[in-house]
Amino acid sequence: MTDQKKVGHSQHLKAVNNPVRKEILKIVNSVEKISAEELIETLKNDDVLNDQNLFEYHSSFLTQALCMEKLDEDGKTYYKILPGGKVVENF
Repeated sequence: MTDQKKVGHSQHLKAVNNPVRKEILKIVNSVEKISAEELIETLKNDDVLNDQNLFEYHSSFLTQALCMEKLDEDGKTYYKILPGGKVVENF
């Protein structure tokens, strides 16, 4: 059974159909990987999200739904798109 099937179709749909999470996926999908700081700054500049706690909620939801991966490198947090998050390419 694939990881995506383990997550469940309904949880995946909830992850990718939320407007804020969709914007997060579009940004992460446009680069190989992005730092959490840069991602938050981009979301703020685009008037999508400006609350750190909401960012944590949405990014956690996306990582649990296997849409993106959270990486810790050199004391910084980065995000990388996973196949489940590439669905936003069609929007």
